[in-house]
Amino acid sequence: MLILLAGLLQACHTPEILVHPELSADPMPVKGRQGFRIRQVIRFGDYTTDRVRRGWVAGYDVPFTLRFRGAREKLRFTQFGPGEAKAYVVCASRFREVEFRPVSEFFGIPLSYQNYFAGDISLGPDQPSWEFVIHNPDGDFLRSEASAGFARTLGRRIDILAIRGFKGQPAWLSELAVTGFEFRIEGEVFGAVSTVNRGTVWIDPTVNEELGVVMASLATGLLLRTDVEGVDMNP
Repeated sequence: MLILLAGLLQACHTPEILVHPELSADPMPVKGRQGFRIRQVIRFGDYTTDRVRRGWVAGYDVPFTLRFRGAREKLRFTQFGPGEAKAYVVCASRFREVEFRPVSEFFGIPLSYQNYFAGDISLGPDQPSWEFVIHNPDGDFLRSEASAGFARTLGRRIDILAIRGFKGQPAWLSELAVTGFEFRIEGEVFGAVSTVNRGTVWIDPTVNEELGVVMASLATGLLLRTDVEGVDMNP
C-alpha cells in the first residue's frame, strides 16, 4: 500500500506527518528500525529497547501468549525509559478476532478475521498490565476506513488514533495511507509516532514515567510491525 505513496513522493524532501498542533513535545528520530533484524534495538530520545525478539518462548507472559498462539506475527521486547522506567512488551498481529475479547467489546465487528495489532505492556509483577488493540492499523488504500484503538489498564485509558497525510502535500494524498498515530488521554494529545521512513516519536515531557514508557512501548510496537517497516520515502 505504501509503495505507490513512496513513488509519488520521490521528488519531495523527507515528508513530515501532520502532528496535532497541541502536542507539546520535541520530535525524537528513531534509530534501529531499518536494516538487519539480527540483534535489532530501537532507540529514540531517552527511550530504548533491549534486543527485539520475534516469536515467543514458553512461559513468557503465559496468559497473553496462550491467547495468540495462532498469530502470524509475534514480537517481544523490553522498553526502557528515563530514570528507572521499564516495561515488558509482547505484541501480536494477524490473528483471529476470537483470540482477543476486547476486539468485539470495543469495535463490535462480527467478522472472524480482521487486521488487528494487539499487545500487553507489563510494568512489573506488582502492577496491573496495560493491554492494547488497534483495528486496521494500516488503513485502507484510497479509503478512509476507521483505523483506531486503545490501551487500557485499571481505570485508565489511552486512545490511539490514526494520522493520515503529510505537511505541505495535497489533501487527496491523505487518503492514501496511514502515516502515523497519536496518543490521547481524555481528549488531549500527549504523544505521537510517525511510521514512515525511519520513524519519529513525540512524547510530552510533562507525563509521568509510567505513561511515558507505555506510550514509548506503543510507538515501538507500531514501528516494528512488518506491514509498515522498511518503506523509505526519501528521494
